[in-house]
Amino acid sequence: MWFGAAASILVLVLLVGWAVLGYYRRELAAVQQTLNRYEDAVPVVRAYVASDAVLCGERICVNVDPNGQRTGDQHQYREAKPRPDPP
Repeated sequence: MWFGAAASILVLVLLVGWAVLGYYRRELAAVQQTLNRYEDAVPVVRAYVASDAVLCGERICVNVDPNGQRTGDQHQYREAKPRPDPP
């Protein structure tokens, strides 16, 4: 009888532990996805900070560099001028 009670308690503890580990695994997966989104945004933010660009309502306005490199499948985009250094 004692072994049966000990075995049932052990099974119960293992089931609860398995459920808790599954919960934390799902939480870690969600946090990993959020971290990946932030890491993907870092180059965009760095490019924005380095460029002479400002927000114009729902769009970005840039000070275009006439001698800047063109990019895009039809070379329709130009580089923005670098942001001036603060005084």
